Amino acid sequence: MQTKKQTPAVSVSAPFADLESNSSDNLLEFDNGEVTYLQGLEDAPQGRHLGLFSTIILFVSRILGSGFLAISSGMYNDCGRSPFIFLLSWVVASCLAFCGLFVYLELGSLIPRSGGTKVFLEFIYDKPYMMTSVTVSVYSVMFGFTILNLLVFGEYCLHALTVEPSVFRTRLTGLILLYMVCAFHGISVRHGVKVQDFIGAMKLILAGIIVATGLWINLLPYSVTHVEYHVKSSDFFPAKTSVSLSLFANAVIKGTFAYGGWNSVHTVTNEIKDPVRTLKIAGPVALSIITLTYIAINFTYLAVIPSSEIAESGQLIGAVLFEKIYGYHLGRQFLTLASAICTGGNVFVVLYTISRVSQEVFREGYLPFSSFMASNWPRNAPLPTLLLSCAFSTFIIVASPGGDVYNYVVSLESYPQQIFVALCACGIFVIRSRFPYVVAPIRSSRIGSIIVMIISAYLIILPLVSANPNPKGLENWVPYTYLGLFSLFFCFLYWLCMFVIGPYVGNYTLAVEEQQQADGLIVKRWIKLRAGEI
Repeated sequence: MQTKKQTPAVSVSAPFADLESNSSDNLLEFDNGEVTYLQGLEDAPQGRHLGLFSTIILFVSRILGSGFLAISSGMYNDCGRSPFIFLLSWVVASCLAFCGLFVYLELGSLIPRSGGTKVFLEFIYDKPYMMTSVTVSVYSVMFGFTILNLLVFGEYCLHALTVEPSVFRTRLTGLILLYMVCAFHGISVRHGVKVQDFIGAMKLILAGIIVATGLWINLLPYSVTHVEYHVKSSDFFPAKTSVSLSLFANAVIKGTFAYGGWNSVHTVTNEIKDPVRTLKIAGPVALSIITLTYIAINFTYLAVIPSSEIAESGQLIGAVLFEKIYGYHLGRQFLTLASAICTGGNVFVVLYTISRVSQEVFREGYLPFSSFMASNWPRNAPLPTLLLSCAFSTFIIVASPGGDVYNYVVSLESYPQQIFVALCACGIFVIRSRFPYVVAPIRSSRIGSIIVMIISAYLIILPLVSANPNPKGLENWVPYTYLGLFSLFFCFLYWLCMFVIGPYVGNYTLAVEEQQQADGLIVKRWIKLRAGEI
């Protein structure tokens, strides 16, 4: 067992000669006299096995999930059924995703380690001691479930097979997929990644079909397409139902969920070959593919499906579109089933990244059973954290009542994430002020970072002050804004009890020691030291 003190943060306000005296802590790395990393590279026991193509696929697979096939109906209702406001909400979500991506690329180039948001925030906001680290970490484990893609997979799969997608059948089909994915990733990392890459390639093909379909419908006349065109200039701008700033914010929050994943690939940085260069190329390429796909399919929704049908189609809006354009067999059965498989591929990626994030959290040692949960038992894959995510997902799916659970969970998951994104954008300026001599390999523009802060603040505040931001039919549920903030507050209380109240009441000091496991993974353990033991 190896014991090591906590390393203090290094201030980079001194000349480079002073910086080099601090480099023994591996917090700073130099390239031709310039500081390039604030924390050094760290390899995972699995090795670096994700190249450029696999990373692009990881981005696309993580983002292109249930959102573009299932979320548009809810956004359309939030936007008062106005095509203009509906498309505007997608534009705002797209701008936020691109600006946020470059914020994360800069942070990831300075701190090229697995963990993503957690690692960035705990490095930037290091005071009070361990508060940010524990709060974000416990939250990420609490929300380490995947539900929405399972529900959409079940609904689309049953719809394609002409089976009535009842609540029970939909949830059972989704859970079967969940356990299959867990088995793939838990038995072999490489086999799981190969399946993930294959389904990701299918997603690229589906995205190409969607873009081609959008061009075909919107550019060619009715005499060629034989599809009635529903976009009319007189109906493009007016809202058909009530709309407000808070409802528009809800729509953008749903849109950010559809883009969700641009900030998750940094959770597996330790497994990416040449992570700075790879992410610099893969991120913008993947997000451009996604944006083109979203613009094409959402404009095609408006063109092909009548307004009332868009509003009432719910999660099956993608299936409705395919059936209207390509008919029963090719549209409803083949393309809808292909969409279900692609949504299932998103489960592969989400479970893969969730398990890595949870593993990083348990490595820090402040949650129960950390040594076992952080291990790569039994076959050099994080099966314990995979099983934990499966347990959380199963419980929520089984325990959820009826109603529009999909849109509620979308908002609940996305709302706290906006807080983290805003803090990361602020962190860009904190790091540049704290480390003025650091030259980031990838830099986010000042304007882009400010845009992220402004839009995120809007999305955080507006739903909070509105009467009831919940989806229609769930007005009696606890507002997702309050539940999200309460979850963060609970995580804060966990830190307060462990690192402030506990040591004060028990008259002890917490010290950390590091233990190397059989696979080489370092896991921390917190021990209580009394006055005479220090």
